[in-house]
Amino acid sequence: GVGVSVHGLFRVATEKTLFAMPETAIGLFPDVGGGYFLPRLSGKIGVYLALTGFRLKGRDVLKAGLATHFVESEKLPALEKDLIALKSPSKENIADLLNSYQAK
Repeated sequence: GVGVSVHGLFRVATEKTLFAMPETAIGLFPDVGGGYFLPRLSGKIGVYLALTGFRLKGRDVLKAGLATHFVESEKLPALEKDLIALKSPSKENIADLLNSYQAK
């Protein structure tokens, strides 16, 4: 999933989000998507994740740059309803809505 979804414009994480690449934990290399985005993460976090198979949870997914927004999971139904209700869903309108839900 991550190899495909990480290329999306908006990526929402919650406290229940778990980023994992179990193939790297058993000595295999990341899939083709991981091989592209991991080295592009800030610092050396991508290399670390690729070499160790370390799992990121919750806010750490946002801090690593894998998510663009962090929303508490209990607010997801309301966020979904508000996204569906957007009259003109442009990038700017969606970004504004996600920013209004983003947990501090």
